[in-house]
Amino acid sequence: MDIQLYEKTKAAQHALHSCPELPGAETQTRAFIQSFLQENTSLQIVSRGTWLYAKHDEGTAKTVVVRADHDAVPTPCGPRHLCGHDGHTAALLGLALLLEGKALGKNVILLFQPAEETGAGAAACCELFSLEGLTRENACILGSHNIPGEPMGTALFRRGTFACASCGLDIGLHGSPTHAAYPENGINPSAAVAQLALELPVLAAHTAEKHHCMTLATIVGLRSGERAFGVAASEGSLWVTLRAETAAAFDELNNRADQAVRNAANTNQLRFTVKREDVFPATENDPALQDALETACKAQGVSYKYLDQPFRWSEDFGHYGQHVPACFFGIGAGLDTPPLHTEHYAYPDDLASVTAALFFDILSSL
Repeated sequence: MDIQLYEKTKAAQHALHSCPELPGAETQTRAFIQSFLQENTSLQIVSRGTWLYAKHDEGTAKTVVVRADHDAVPTPCGPRHLCGHDGHTAALLGLALLLEGKALGKNVILLFQPAEETGAGAAACCELFSLEGLTRENACILGSHNIPGEPMGTALFRRGTFACASCGLDIGLHGSPTHAAYPENGINPSAAVAQLALELPVLAAHTAEKHHCMTLATIVGLRSGERAFGVAASEGSLWVTLRAETAAAFDELNNRADQAVRNAANTNQLRFTVKREDVFPATENDPALQDALETACKAQGVSYKYLDQPFRWSEDFGHYGQHVPACFFGIGAGLDTPPLHTEHYAYPDDLASVTAALFFDILSSL
């Protein structure tokens, strides 16, 4: 990337970093993306209200979609770009600059996705495939995430699962109130809350053994009753994150968790509710597309390595693989870069241009 394009890409990342917005509320971010593309490229921009994409159309039968997310991380101090989505978007804008006036023998669509942190953005953006007539036969999609602690610019591949499936369970257990002096006159959910808090992690361990993969049920919070010593507890809540490496293990863990809640409620004569939030499917890489990416990196002299284990965190990119071949990979953000979602993390200045160039090299050979 020449110095002029480098400076534009770097300036875009700084601008995006200065206006972090919560998932689903990225209005300023979206306006900046559209303005940047209009001012610096001739790409056809398609706005879909809460998301947008830009088309490099060469009129060929093959289309490669490249996706970047742009929401910030919710924190007690407000939204902050602690995951590098500002840099992901800047890299896609840098790729737009590199595509200008080039002929790659394929169509390229740059997909700018909101709301990755909640898992809601990709599901909405899957409308792209029907809008553009994209199928498993004529299209594929690529995505990446910066990975601190790995050499700058190194592509990090993994066959099979790259990032785990996960969801949050909001479990409600509903009894009936009574005076604390007469607990027999009410129905107290406390024992059921405690039982499930102990049981669900064990169910996850059994599921892991059966499927030979990483599977977790993490208790993130629980509550029963109020700080009122004259009234027995009648309402209980348990919050759990379920996580699994494969779709099969994830589905089984969810089914077993539902049954455990049902059993605990019935045993204790409780009513119950189970709500799921922040649902992320497993991000699983298409084998043929992964091979093609490796071949492209070899052809372009791009450094890469394969990871032994999937990342435990989740990434809503997994939705796209249900429509077209998909491959998600990491890009090293530097050995000394602080971990994602930590207070001192910041997307490195040079990484957006490095990432843009990496995507361009891959597209040129894919």
